[in-house]
Amino acid sequence: MQIEVSILIAARNEEKNIENCLNSLLNQHFNNNVNIELLIGNDDSYDNTKKIVDKFIRQYSHIHCVDVPQNRELKGKINVIDYLSEQAKGKYLLFADADVVYPDQWVETMYISLKSHDIATGVTTVEGKGNWFGFQRLDWLLALKQIEIFSKINIPLTAMGNNMGITRTMFDKIGGVRKLPFTVAEDFAIFQSIISQNGSYEQLYSKKVLAKTVGVDSMDSWLSQRWRWMQGAKKLPIYLVVLNYLNITLYPLLIIISFFNPQFGLLIPTVYCFKMLSLVGIQYQLNEKVDWWSVLLFDLYHTYCYNRLLVYSLFSPPVEWKGRVYNSE
Repeated sequence: MQIEVSILIAARNEEKNIENCLNSLLNQHFNNNVNIELLIGNDDSYDNTKKIVDKFIRQYSHIHCVDVPQNRELKGKINVIDYLSEQAKGKYLLFADADVVYPDQWVETMYISLKSHDIATGVTTVEGKGNWFGFQRLDWLLALKQIEIFSKINIPLTAMGNNMGITRTMFDKIGGVRKLPFTVAEDFAIFQSIISQNGSYEQLYSKKVLAKTVGVDSMDSWLSQRWRWMQGAKKLPIYLVVLNYLNITLYPLLIIISFFNPQFGLLIPTVYCFKMLSLVGIQYQLNEKVDWWSVLLFDLYHTYCYNRLLVYSLFSPPVEWKGRVYNSE
């Protein structure tokens, strides 16, 4: 029987996470008449990732692992995606990361969306205890909600590579990832390439596609992660880049302006309350328990962290990913 869905998983030194990831993908509630394959690309791991995967391969015939050659002209995650896509047999390609755990209706929901769209994106957020992880969790949820809202008014922004699906027809139409210029923001590049071909897209926003990943544990790691993501974001149309910077600097700007016109100071609590209501609303929408402390402190974290990121970006530091270093784009 023909393979219908291929799940592509890039894995580099994921011994702490890949078992949970694979178990979540094995526990999917899905039509038994639809054949699925899991393809894992071992990206030169030097920990126990391969040994853990081999245990699954011995138990499940639809799980396969390939060692991705490092001497190809492509680099980084793009190299893994390209190599796995050559092996994939499915009509629909789902892209997963080895450090993410997926809900049991993820495959089915993405599959249904791809029946009528060329590319679909789910929702991923962060797990972890404490306000630092709570901030990251809400930050991810809010960003993806904003992407969904923009998509509703036909302003395509980006996809997310750890929770994404593409029809094989469209993937082949854009030439896969081989024709893309090298980037560490491969999800953004793939999405924009599909949009340039008038591809249809959907940003899903529901519990059925809400995946969980591990948050970064320090400010330095957060800056490095966000700087990598910015390699894609700074290629957006200029008006969207400006809107993003205004969002980051909104509170400092309002404080400065209020010194000259005190009436603007009234906007500060208004914006704060609106943001709080939005954060509560999106947690309810996803049937998530409301993290009240993180909601109350979110704008403080957001303003501090993202303004630090702006300063960090002024120096155009190299981009780090999985122990590899690339030049800023």
